[in-house]
Amino acid sequence: MQTADGLAGMKAPPNGAGETREAARIIDAAFGVLARHWTLPQADIGPIEPGFTPLPALFGAEHFLAAMLARQQAATPGLDEKGAAAFFIAEYSNLLGILAAVPFLAHGLVPDLSARNCALSARLTPGEPPHVRLRLLNAAGVGDRAPAQRDGPFRRVDHDSLRGALSEVLEAHMSPLIDSLHARTDLPRRAMWRLVGDAVAMRFLEAGRRLGCEAAAKQDVMAALMRAGSPLANRQLHFFDVEIVDDAPPCRVLARRTFRARGGCCRFYTAPGGSLCTSCVLVKPEDRRQRIEARMRAELGLPPVPTEPATPLDSASRPQGGDA
Repeated sequence: MQTADGLAGMKAPPNGAGETREAARIIDAAFGVLARHWTLPQADIGPIEPGFTPLPALFGAEHFLAAMLARQQAATPGLDEKGAAAFFIAEYSNLLGILAAVPFLAHGLVPDLSARNCALSARLTPGEPPHVRLRLLNAAGVGDRAPAQRDGPFRRVDHDSLRGALSEVLEAHMSPLIDSLHARTDLPRRAMWRLVGDAVAMRFLEAGRRLGCEAAAKQDVMAALMRAGSPLANRQLHFFDVEIVDDAPPCRVLARRTFRARGGCCRFYTAPGGSLCTSCVLVKPEDRRQRIEARMRAELGLPPVPTEPATPLDSASRPQGGDA
């Protein structure tokens, strides 16, 4: 894929080792911020070494896909392959989301995270914390604070172009995996892209809170995900605020928090004993808000909001079954 800024088409720099070192320094600084705040994934820059597999080969490997789906099914017995694919896409996209969010928010840069520029080392031993390391094979990317260079591994772009580059590099990273999972499980590509967008949006929100730039994080990630023509774009994904107000005058605002409303569904409800997640796109907005408010009130030590008793008219007009 060739992006407007040439990000996905970048190769090893033609202009000498100095620019390569500077690009690597910038990316390493961003990965350092990531490591200080999050344990997964670990990330670095370097050549392929034993234990690492190039992402295009890994995402197309039957043994890898089978192992990842089996891992999800072991954790959720009875989950079918479509559900396992949805779980895996959500889990992996959470790792990719924070890996993209921190460099963007902390340093104003988008590293070349396209699958062709990445290799992965993953050790998922039962009973032990996972160990996942993503390696960039070349130090390349774009940034709105990058050193001005006419050519080289890094290019300076304006902020709107940086958002576009983020969208395109997420697509370039996830497309091979989504294609492979679709071929194996028949889970629609569109459903998986929605899960990717949900995860990336959540991780940008999380990183924005941690790094002190929540408002900018929300604006940036939504602009990137809703780019015209992108498979990541969907109308249901959005952020919304919930306030908890003191029950007694002067009715002070006790808590206010931003949440992400999902545009996709992880299919947990299809597993034995499963249900719809609070933020699922299939949950009615009012039900979603009530669930979140109840949880926030419990965290604050407040009593639940009293519910009004149903009148005979209410009971007669309610539909039978379903969500009633």
